[in-house]
Amino acid sequence: MRFPLIRAQPTTDKGTGLAETGTNDDTGAIAGVAAALIAVGGCTTVAVRRRKTRRAA
Repeated sequence: MRFPLIRAQPTTDKGTGLAETGTNDDTGAIAGVAAALIAVGGCTTVAVRRRKTRRAA
């Protein structure tokens, strides 16, 4: 079975052709939430371990 060759159509847009970059994204907010979740997980781990050692003593 042969598939037809599909070629890209040339564009008439005379822009720069570069990807859009800048500060209009939420990378900082996502990184902040991720850091907060890691901190909460660490604190929870410490609290659970302390609770287990108190019950064992």
